[in-house]
Amino acid sequence: MRISFLLIVFGFLLSCREVPNTYVFSAEEKAQITNSLQNVFDKNEMMGMSLILLSNGQTAWEGYFGKSNHILDVPVDYNTMYRVASIAKVVTTIALLQLVERDLVSLDRDVSDYLGWTLEHPKFPEIPITLKLILNHRSGIQDGEKYRDFADNMIRDRLDIRELFQPSGTYYTEKMFMKYAPGEYFSYANSTWGLVASVIEKVSGQRFDTYCRTNIFEPMGISAEFDVTAIKNIESLAILYRTDNGRWTPQKDDYTEEKPVSKAYPEYKLGQNGLLFGPQGDLRISARDLSALLLLLQQKGSHNKVEILKEDSVNLMLENHWQYDGSNGKTWDNLFRSYGLGIHRTTNTPSGDIIFPDRQMLGHLGLAYGLVAIMFFDSDYNSGLVFITNGKKGPFEIAENSAFFQIEADVFEAIYPYLKQYERASGLITDLTP
Repeated sequence: MRISFLLIVFGFLLSCREVPNTYVFSAEEKAQITNSLQNVFDKNEMMGMSLILLSNGQTAWEGYFGKSNHILDVPVDYNTMYRVASIAKVVTTIALLQLVERDLVSLDRDVSDYLGWTLEHPKFPEIPITLKLILNHRSGIQDGEKYRDFADNMIRDRLDIRELFQPSGTYYTEKMFMKYAPGEYFSYANSTWGLVASVIEKVSGQRFDTYCRTNIFEPMGISAEFDVTAIKNIESLAILYRTDNGRWTPQKDDYTEEKPVSKAYPEYKLGQNGLLFGPQGDLRISARDLSALLLLLQQKGSHNKVEILKEDSVNLMLENHWQYDGSNGKTWDNLFRSYGLGIHRTTNTPSGDIIFPDRQMLGHLGLAYGLVAIMFFDSDYNSGLVFITNGKKGPFEIAENSAFFQIEADVFEAIYPYLKQYERASGLITDLTP
């Protein structure tokens, strides 16, 4: 009898989570949320902020605060686009998996076969470096001390990416490779994503930014770009700021006086240097369109009835490909404890990677030039959160009881009660929900 009752309750709970949301926050509730987040905005002395809360496949709340351009006093709104840093890795992974679906590339094959030149770990040349290991940050490659110099000079000097990864290269150093063999150790890296983009260009016959535009962004009906010169309304692009002696100082995307110049030089050859358009961090996109990418993954590869990825490909991205066991990777003080393919997976480790305490979240974060951004969702409650700021006064500090920055922890704490309130009012959870 008890088992039957439990089965009935369990079935009821599952059915609750499948009920379409019909609830809408009242004007009073919206004002409460706005006030709560305004307090977070003011406390952290941000320049601008976009935030979208999702539940069961739709927007529960969205809000915009502050300025995208300090000098011109341009307010942040739903059109504001940001350079969202490492969230770009999610899009790069989607692009590669599309080519896997077309049997143009294999994740488990030696990446050298696609690059057209030999990439090998100097200490373990017999172990192939595969695309799967690169997407999972376990390739044995790390960002050596000349990676930044390469990135700064690659357009001026028309550099080939081999100059960074092959021992004979001008920008190669021994620290490009770890002491660990490919597949042994997780170490978050940016440079390796240039290899992924080079492969995408080689096998697709399209430049990386063009491929993403024509095969992901346009079919989804969203405005996003890896090529900043292709943004139709450059005034919608937020400037990224840090403070210098208390003064707001632009760090990236300041086109107030000069228009951007394309990185694509005439003699560039496909696959020559996949870092050209920043597959590791140069995606420009609004919070609203970023939430569409979130829903694409949450809904297993389709958006507005258009299939971008097959469900099996999405599942492959989201599943656990690395789990921290105490010694098999760098966690960044418990921030990274589980990772998929281009996907950061939270584990809710105490004083670690907790966004919302009652659910595991999947997605990615971004940090660069004063920007902090997150795009995370869960598969059990079908909730999601997009948060972006283009700068705050002073340094970003880690929260006392979290691996996230204090600014992020403040956002999580402020929005979580309203998410639960929305889920209860929509019938998605009850007091019996585990």
